[in-house]
Amino acid sequence: MNRNFAVLLASLLGGLVFQTPAVCAGTSPQPADTAPIPLQDFVARPEMSEMSISPGGQYLAVVIPMEDGSSILYVMDRTTLKRSATIRGSGNNVIDQFWWVNDTRLVASVAQKFGGIDRPQPTGELYAINADGSGATQLFGYRGAGTTATRVKRGGEKRYASAFVIGQIPGDDRNILVETFEWRTIGSNESSAPPSVELLDVYTGSTRTVSVGPKAESSFVADHRGQVRIAAAPDENMNLQLYVRAGNDTPWRLYNDPKTTHLRIKPLMFARDNRHLYVEISQAQKPDALYRLDLESGEKELLYSGAADPGRLLLTHDRQDAYGVVTEDGKTAFKVFDPASADARIALAVQKAFPNQVALLGSFANDGKVGLVHAYSDRNPGDFYLFDTTKMHAEYIGSVHKAIDPERMAAMQPITVKARDGVELHGYLTLPAGGSGKNLPLIVNPHGGPHGIRDEWGFNPEMQLLASRGYAVLQLNYRGSGGYGVGFLESGYRQWGLRMQDDLTDATHWAVEQGYADPKRLCIYGASYGGYAALEGVVREPDLYRCAVGYVGVYDLRLMYREGDIPHSLFGKRYLQIALGSDQDDMFKRSPVGGVDRIKAALMLVAGGRDQRVPVAHAEELKDALDKRKYPYEWLLKDGEGHGFYRTDNKLELYTKMLAFLDRNIGGGAPAH
Repeated sequence: MNRNFAVLLASLLGGLVFQTPAVCAGTSPQPADTAPIPLQDFVARPEMSEMSISPGGQYLAVVIPMEDGSSILYVMDRTTLKRSATIRGSGNNVIDQFWWVNDTRLVASVAQKFGGIDRPQPTGELYAINADGSGATQLFGYRGAGTTATRVKRGGEKRYASAFVIGQIPGDDRNILVETFEWRTIGSNESSAPPSVELLDVYTGSTRTVSVGPKAESSFVADHRGQVRIAAAPDENMNLQLYVRAGNDTPWRLYNDPKTTHLRIKPLMFARDNRHLYVEISQAQKPDALYRLDLESGEKELLYSGAADPGRLLLTHDRQDAYGVVTEDGKTAFKVFDPASADARIALAVQKAFPNQVALLGSFANDGKVGLVHAYSDRNPGDFYLFDTTKMHAEYIGSVHKAIDPERMAAMQPITVKARDGVELHGYLTLPAGGSGKNLPLIVNPHGGPHGIRDEWGFNPEMQLLASRGYAVLQLNYRGSGGYGVGFLESGYRQWGLRMQDDLTDATHWAVEQGYADPKRLCIYGASYGGYAALEGVVREPDLYRCAVGYVGVYDLRLMYREGDIPHSLFGKRYLQIALGSDQDDMFKRSPVGGVDRIKAALMLVAGGRDQRVPVAHAEELKDALDKRKYPYEWLLKDGEGHGFYRTDNKLELYTKMLAFLDRNIGGGAPAH
């Protein structure tokens, strides 16, 4: 598909006409080209991941993922697209977030990523550079090894501390607000010192303390005058307590304590008037709802409540307020609060130009005349457009994956399943393009995490790869997943291998009963917690699945307390106690290593030798238990990989072997039943 085109906008109100190739919704068309899509297309690294325009509208900043797992932040002139500045993460460091502080100064934070599926962990280091490449400075942090920016110099003093950006102050082109955590206090004990809020000079790195949090592990929200007035901190059960105050010089006041109100209030941002606060509030046995809270009167205005938690807020072009919210009830979409507002009218008109996709307005220049549009769908990895509101013109800039042709991809259909105890579960079913959609070999793919994580509607290269080879793929947000309210999340605590596993079993039976899946060609495959669920699935249901693939999976719950990076922090220890419990015998009974004698399915185990989240000890222990039983399995270990594979050659080997394994067991190469 050729996306190199300019797009003319006929009228903001009469309907924008983006001259894009048609992509159907809901069903997948028969591909015109019947040749198999190369495996390489699905495992290639993205060409870009994030993009932002400078306040003056002259520059674009874009993050480019690299082959080794690091990433580069490029700054380009908007008119020529010539690169003018670069910050590159080194080693296992990636660009985490970035902010334009003024027309020419950019600040970026760094995170560490120890595997292809691992969530980056922010290091608290901050770097800055001018748009022309000059003035590269490490603003905050001790290592001095987070990037390879040319001629980077140190700003400020070396500190054993981490800094995280809270926000910018309108009208201040030199300073930003950051919260700082001294290393000696993080995770040491329950009496850890609360973090500080500091004003950070983005040229020199010098800081000045302006506030201190009410308790340890606080996070903050500042109003649009730079006053830090909101703090949220977890209690011993990891429920957020909300604190408020009138300004930097006034004391904190506990506004909401979940122990007494039985409500969880998550602060998001201040409205333009600095009086109202956007918040997510929990609801009994329902997803969270989005409210605008009047901090003076306590009155709440309901803005959104749906079948799933609200997504991120959509900000006005000047970033001083929100005009809408992303919704994730099945297919991703958005809702505006006031359709008559200027920002909402533009957003709704742009969306009309991208049928069957999600088109979201991103950053804008300060004058609101030029901004970015990000359009994506379940079949399109994503395209970026430069949008000129004065000329009514949008111009294509680039794509996340140019090699992917959306017209050849499969549709991701939202589904609802009733669990055996009546709980309503949501998920997605991806069926191969062009077929009948019936009696297919099915792969059940539980997500990792598991708590607080969910599967979402959007482009997933792994699901598309499997569908392109003729497999149906079922993704379920089992209880314990995020996105469906606090009650749903907490209902998964201490249910690893129990109700959480039953949910996956029930969804598998649902797919068979609906006629999508051949009951004799079922496989379960997952990574991290998903690897645990895959192996525990064939332990608990030995006659249901013909095969299982565990990828960097947890196979002995007891090891979670001894191995990996989770038990090394106070937060991690709390999480394990709440999510798993501490009964060693019970955890063994709920672990795949404790049930190898029940397994009948064909097995494939994949591990990374440098995995810090789920160390290879898990896979080796399961391997030893299978060897003791003399039970066959396929084994793939890459010593240089971590929690998921980074390198393209390793991913090619993984998926080549996995596809062959699936073909032998449930695909065209499987024996007749």
